[in-house]
Amino acid sequence: MAKNLIFGDRRFWPLFWTQFLGALNDNFFKNALVMLITYKSVSLWNLAPAMLVPLAGGIFIFPFFIFSATGGQIADRYGKHTVIQIVKFLEIVIMVAGSIGIYFELYQTLFVVLFCMGAQSAFFGPLKYGIIPFLVEEDELVAANAAVSAGTFIAILMGTIVGGSFIELPFFDTLLTTGLIGMAIIGFIASLKVEKVPPVDPSIKVDYSFLKPTWEILKMTKKNRDVFLTIMGISWFWFLGAAILSILPPLVKDVFGGKPEVATTFLAVFTIGMGIGSFLTERISRHQIEIGVVPISALFMSLFLFDLVWVSSHWPVFIDSQLLGLADYFKMDNSVRALFDLFMMSIFGGGYIVPQMSYVQWKSPREELSRMIAGNNIINSLFMVLAAVAVMVLVKFGIPTVIFVLSISNFIVSFILYALHSEQSLRIWAFLLTHIFYKVEVRGEENIPKTGSFIVACNHVSFVDWLLLMGILKRPIRFVIDWNYYYVPMGPFWFKQAKLVPIATKKESVEILEKAFDNIHNHINEGAILGIFPEGWITRNGQMRKFQPGIHKILKRDPVPVVMVGIDGLWGSIFSYEGGRVLFKFPKSLRKHVIIQISKPIAPQEYDSKKAEDIVRGFVSHYTEAHEQIESEEGAT
Repeated sequence: MAKNLIFGDRRFWPLFWTQFLGALNDNFFKNALVMLITYKSVSLWNLAPAMLVPLAGGIFIFPFFIFSATGGQIADRYGKHTVIQIVKFLEIVIMVAGSIGIYFELYQTLFVVLFCMGAQSAFFGPLKYGIIPFLVEEDELVAANAAVSAGTFIAILMGTIVGGSFIELPFFDTLLTTGLIGMAIIGFIASLKVEKVPPVDPSIKVDYSFLKPTWEILKMTKKNRDVFLTIMGISWFWFLGAAILSILPPLVKDVFGGKPEVATTFLAVFTIGMGIGSFLTERISRHQIEIGVVPISALFMSLFLFDLVWVSSHWPVFIDSQLLGLADYFKMDNSVRALFDLFMMSIFGGGYIVPQMSYVQWKSPREELSRMIAGNNIINSLFMVLAAVAVMVLVKFGIPTVIFVLSISNFIVSFILYALHSEQSLRIWAFLLTHIFYKVEVRGEENIPKTGSFIVACNHVSFVDWLLLMGILKRPIRFVIDWNYYYVPMGPFWFKQAKLVPIATKKESVEILEKAFDNIHNHINEGAILGIFPEGWITRNGQMRKFQPGIHKILKRDPVPVVMVGIDGLWGSIFSYEGGRVLFKFPKSLRKHVIIQISKPIAPQEYDSKKAEDIVRGFVSHYTEAHEQIESEEGAT
């Protein structure tokens, strides 16, 4: 879907190419300036090149602190498409000034231009992310953000490589200035095609004092707890990303002994991984915002960072005269492993950032969205500055130590994120595991209600039925579970996170039974999906038992729709009782074909246990007429 949005969707492609060319120009100019300062040994204001380079980074980031809030107000006050066009036109003016500075080697002017570029980007940020929900449908948000995220990182890569390499070419100043102005003009032309979006709140009074609106917007981001915590999660990503990008050159040169071409390869691998991760996230998300992907992505980012610590700690020591070209680097042990660690870490980075940006857009009120994005950008910038400080403090202990501290810190963050999104994360785990180990075919998925509470009633074939149901549903499902299974060692610790409901018979515990129905009532009132296996236990012989009357009792108190589900294909798996045992047998196939069939919702007043049982029985191929005899035998015992 993301590919279609970028190249074929009139609603979105003008915005994509407008922002892509802007990000490309930013990095093109910034890296060209850094290379000019470094290789022409430029000194300004009694500062050597070694100090001017980080100063350039700070000058570019600083405008985000002072202009983002006002930019957010403007974006919500006026038509976003109009403001985008004005901002992109100003980019042409800024690039003309920058080209004059490059041509005549006016380095003080170039620093002023760099500040103006940062300011232009600060105004453009709330527009870019604030307009997306107005251009695409809700189920396209993840795809749109995946496209923007991937495009941004590809632009960073291209701008870094091209901007740095131009100074080695003859007539570099002419080529550089032509490229900068040309991309700004094309970006402005693309902006003229952006769809018209009316002002969301014309009553806003734009405050040009800059500092006061910054404080007000930071307070606004804290009003919605979910949005604020997500913004903090996004900001942590930029902390981590800024730290990793800042240590990549010394990691390659001082630890791996690589020449600049090796450093460029590492940067390319990192950037490509982010792009791939962004697009993979869109595929996994299945047209909706999957915030549960975020803790999983953070965990795997830490694992691959840990491995990079090991590789960098066991690398042979080199001196400058022995620096390796790309071919020689790949002759070294663990050379591919180091790149693979960085590549996988960046892929999961895409899975970390895309859902969170989509979540902020989805959860924020439309009339405040651009200001929320502005607040996000301010906090992001602060975290990036903190990352620079952290690296400066830690780097004296060695690059592997810096990576180790980052991996430990990110590991802690992943657990915090899991605590915030445990239900959603468990559902994503279920989706991944079931689709890895089974060929899952879902029939009747369109029958699942999109909103509101309802009951899922399913046959019980194996110990992984619940996992399959969690994997196919796009919202968390809370199961009713036999209390004997719930209270196994460590059971309550894990089951509470999934909000399972333990239940017992009257003979076993009246207290547990009554508490179960109270918990069911509470979950339904919260709008949750309730999962029930009406047979009462897992089939021992492959046949379906009579449905128990528990659903009737629930519907009397909470009349909600009931969706019948039949799982066909799990009988005979190692998780079923076929052959009289579970687990301790050889699987008959590596990936069993499992069919999950879903009925249309049954209104609560129309629900009947026998009819519901017949619906499910019709979904499953191995149920035969023999069930009637088995059922009568069970009734006689």
